[in-house]
Amino acid sequence: MYKRPLLFISYTFFIIVITTIMTSVYFHVYVINQPESEGVRAIAPEKVNDSPLTEVNAIVEVFSYACHYCEINESNIAELERNLPAGTRLIRLHLNDDDHSGMAAFAPLFATLTVMGIEAQHRPAAYQAIIKEKINLADRQHLVGWLKANGINEAAYDRASASAPVKELLAYMSSVSRYYQVNATPSFIVNRKWLAVQDRDFPAFSEQLLSLLQHDKPLEP
Repeated sequence: MYKRPLLFISYTFFIIVITTIMTSVYFHVYVINQPESEGVRAIAPEKVNDSPLTEVNAIVEVFSYACHYCEINESNIAELERNLPAGTRLIRLHLNDDDHSGMAAFAPLFATLTVMGIEAQHRPAAYQAIIKEKINLADRQHLVGWLKANGINEAAYDRASASAPVKELLAYMSSVSRYYQVNATPSFIVNRKWLAVQDRDFPAFSEQLLSLLQHDKPLEP
């Protein structure tokens, strides 16, 4: 009559022991033995596999036209891009959310210019208008004036803005921003498995990103 309670107690004790061991192993492998770096967060392996990012062997900068630090780092990011190893690349995505709120307000502008193939050449003008001249390019009236001032055909812009590729890019940027919980710009997603924010000056920060890209580990703080 005591066999079943004894079996139940033994099984419960076994589960407790196994759980304790697994927790201890996880803590030592994934917490204690991980190199510390204030500006780097490792993404759990199972989350990497489910990442919405399609780019591999890449550094993805999540930025905003309203981000002062993004604007002043443009030359540093360009230098980083020139020094990337063969077979790797740098990709820019605008911070986005479903409401296009806050610093995500200008994601539609980025997506439309990107699909039109003219984003890079007009990026400085977008920074200038939004950050320095305080022009709200999310407002249609202000946007139309900016398009005209920069020689961008309004009708062509509107066609691109309403197109499927722009809608797909906006949805993609939303999913990446949400999945990686990007709450500061610029943020850098490296090889889909690291989220880095700037914790040191350039070029040291470039070296940090390259270490994550090439060696899959951050540098010492």
